Amino acid sequence: MTDTTAEMATADAAIRDYVRDLLRTSLVDEEARQEKIRALEKSGHRIVDGGQTGTDNGLPTWEITDWRTGDLIKGGTGSYEAYDAAATQLDPDDKWLHIDKVDDELTEVEPVGIPASLADALQDWIGSAGTSDEDVAEFVGWSVEEVAWHRDEA
Repeated sequence: MTDTTAEMATADAAIRDYVRDLLRTSLVDEEARQEKIRALEKSGHRIVDGGQTGTDNGLPTWEITDWRTGDLIKGGTGSYEAYDAAATQLDPDDKWLHIDKVDDELTEVEPVGIPASLADALQDWIGSAGTSDEDVAEFVGWSVEEVAWHRDEA
């Protein structure tokens, strides 16, 4: 019989290291994103969110919101052209940026010692609202507060 205890310990460490790296990298990415947003706002830009929200009597509905506060700026019905016309009317100086245009590419974390498919599943697990900070903390050996900080900021 072959003893695979050492191999299992190595795989276990690789998985935990990968999850820790995911947490650390997502925090660094989010800090860079927030800094970029602050610089854009300081230069006079307003960060907005919104788009199609559903339908009303068969017509598409949309809204434009302030990204930072969540306040509704304008809502309406109609096509993308109606949304775009409202945004242009409300922002004639072209100082609004949709949050989707601000978001940067996320830093890839190279899975070392684990299959790519397992790395993908771990990314989904970390990002799932159904995964508690307590579960992640227990798995990686961090405090719940430290995990929460990494996940809340990211």
